[in-house]
Amino acid sequence: MSQFAQQPPQVDIANTTPVVCEECGNDTFKDVMYVRKESRFTSGLPVDRMVPIQLIVCDKCGTFVEDFIPAPLKQFYGKSSEDIQSL
Repeated sequence: MSQFAQQPPQVDIANTTPVVCEECGNDTFKDVMYVRKESRFTSGLPVDRMVPIQLIVCDKCGTFVEDFIPAPLKQFYGKSSEDIQSL
């Protein structure tokens, strides 16, 4: 290991607060992956490309954790993963 390798920050779990779903109060979450397609005509690339978007949803009710949705994507995703708008 290099002498310049960074150590992960030490976290005292006693100094943290739980994250719970705003809709159902559940405290477990899962990753979901959405994929969007970008046209070669708008990207300037020779072919269309697929853009993966990783989001976190409540494991019980499917509600998005809005703090983890990047600002440019909030307009496309509703409160629940089942409320995704057709684009």
